[in-house]
Amino acid sequence: MTDAPAPSSRSTLSRRTVLRAAAWSTPVVVAAVAIPFSAASVAAIDATGVSLTFTGPQWSSEFRLSGALQLPQTAPTATTVSATVTWQGTGSNAAAQGLYLYKGNIPGGDAGIVGWTTVTGAPDDQLHQTFVFETIVPAGASQAPVVSSYDGSTANGFMYGAETPDNGSSFWDGVITIRFSAPGFADAVLTVPYVQ
Repeated sequence: MTDAPAPSSRSTLSRRTVLRAAAWSTPVVVAAVAIPFSAASVAAIDATGVSLTFTGPQWSSEFRLSGALQLPQTAPTATTVSATVTWQGTGSNAAAQGLYLYKGNIPGGDAGIVGWTTVTGAPDDQLHQTFVFETIVPAGASQAPVVSSYDGSTANGFMYGAETPDNGSSFWDGVITIRFSAPGFADAVLTVPYVQ
């Protein structure tokens, strides 16, 4: 007969390998489970002080922002906060997805959020899928004013939801969503429907 290894030695080696692999994999599983709990404990930005209202004539979806965004704690360092704005048409206006940010008549006027910079989209009266605005909350502060303006006036609507023309009528129905985000904080989402 040949000198083949005894079946029991193969079996023992196999068990050891399995047990060793199990011992190493257990901490990985625990770590993977712990990550969502850690993420869930991140304090969220508070947007309850921000108001989005519809302005302008009866058949319109012009928007105006007012109020302030609140961080759950003072910023330890200068913190960039972004506001991502989207519009989704609904009902008879379901085909219209996009927003206009008004281009003004006053040099340097235009439309935007006071103290925020437009980083995606532009005040050009053209249709955009998304607008992103950014501001910096200085170290030691915890609040960012969110006040829109158009041509120097905070009383005017600064943005317009796209409309769908249909047989001589225009439909403006839709939902505007603003997602506020900042590093180290959970996002706040402001969603406001418009139905004419």
